Amino acid sequence: MPSVRACDGHNAAAAYELAGLRFAQGDLEGAIAAYSDSLRLDPRNAAAGNNLGVALIKAGRFEEAIGALEAALAVRPAYARALTNLGKALREAARPGDAISRLREALASEPNHVPALVNLGDALAAIGELDAAEQALETAIRLNPGMVEAHMTLGIVHLQAERLPESLAALHTAVTLAPHHADAHSNLAHALFVNGDWQAAWPHFEYRFRRHAHRSREKTPPGSARWDGSVAQDLQLRVIGEQGFGDQLQFVRYAKLLGALGVHCSIECDSRLVRILAQAGLAAHIVPFGAPCEAHSRWIPLLSLPAWHRTQPDTVPFRHGYLAADPLRAGHWSTHLRSTPGLRVALTWAGNPQMETGRYAGRSPPLSALAPLMKVPGVSFISLQKYAGEEQLDAVPFGQSIQRLPELDAGPDAFIDTAAVLKCVDLLVTSDTAIAHLAGALAVPTWLCLMHEPDWRWMRRGTATPWYASLRLFRQIAPGDWGSVFAEVAEALSARAKR
Repeated sequence: MPSVRACDGHNAAAAYELAGLRFAQGDLEGAIAAYSDSLRLDPRNAAAGNNLGVALIKAGRFEEAIGALEAALAVRPAYARALTNLGKALREAARPGDAISRLREALASEPNHVPALVNLGDALAAIGELDAAEQALETAIRLNPGMVEAHMTLGIVHLQAERLPESLAALHTAVTLAPHHADAHSNLAHALFVNGDWQAAWPHFEYRFRRHAHRSREKTPPGSARWDGSVAQDLQLRVIGEQGFGDQLQFVRYAKLLGALGVHCSIECDSRLVRILAQAGLAAHIVPFGAPCEAHSRWIPLLSLPAWHRTQPDTVPFRHGYLAADPLRAGHWSTHLRSTPGLRVALTWAGNPQMETGRYAGRSPPLSALAPLMKVPGVSFISLQKYAGEEQLDAVPFGQSIQRLPELDAGPDAFIDTAAVLKCVDLLVTSDTAIAHLAGALAVPTWLCLMHEPDWRWMRRGTATPWYASLRLFRQIAPGDWGSVFAEVAEALSARAKR
């Protein structure tokens, strides 16, 4: 380990060495702090700036990474590694055009720089240039056949091109080359889910924890063993919620299965979800993250329950609903909306902006894309949009024609009012947000508008999903093409309004 001088704030070299050790140990925040200290003491250390950018990328702080890498390049122009990492950060920040420009700069100085070729292939795929992406990635593999990221990215490009056998072959090669590579396993899981081979996908899906080890570590309960799936008399099981609101809402259904088997469950979830889950009759004790809960002998992550159940597309449990709205709030909103005429259609369009990165950049349409819906007669629109995206109501010409509910979920609990309103409307039209999962779990008729390459749970084809019987899927024909999606939704809505 470095000497005490590494932490005394006066030694740039020692801080740089400490940062490298912290990064190797998976302590991203510690590495970021130490690299920042090193740069404060020696601002012209381009290598430290580059490494800070890498740590920030890994932590998902892409805009900060872009700043750090551009600063490194200001010190050392044409620094191929920094250009390569800047290309990756720009791609993750939903700026693929800028990423391509920077990556081509890197290749101009080092034509055979394999990481730049891999990142270029990924960025080209993001703008639909699949042939060019494939060419870049095949060049990378020719130069370095053992480069796992090249095979992995090529597998995703093949998947985008709907060449599933080639995709699976490339992704299996990536896993063979690096049996413990979390991203390789996660991407293979994605392709297997898309192919409908869920049984083969679930084991690879478990590698999600290694991808985000710095976040999942905080939720691992000490002092008990992970559940092996064996159901015993009076088993006390602690189920740990993970990932976002939508994930917790989608997979909490498995608590009902556990309860039916006599398992005593405590579900630990985001504090804002406690109330909506507690009123659903899930046969489980609901507590917020970090709160004391009932004694338990075993624990399991929530999203590992489908693997325990061996869920397949035709065996998804409770697809007809498993959550409930608060009757008192439903009564309040029924009275509030009583004078709303015609077909009542709730709208949400923007999901969590922190999820609008990398492969999922662009999954939320702008509100302006919904303009064709406003021309359908006999429909009243009600906004359920909260926080990010809500400001768009004041930026579109038709914003005033959408009814707003300013007091919606104004308290500390999420979705209590939203669930009640959903029970008072005829239809929800939404992008891929947590509210889509809420509506499906409430068995509310929902039209879900999906980007061209959606998340694995929606698969790649079809208008139905195994997860929720009340959902109808509308898909982009091409990347970024929301026009055709909402033209189709408007046509279907017109037919629905006439009925």
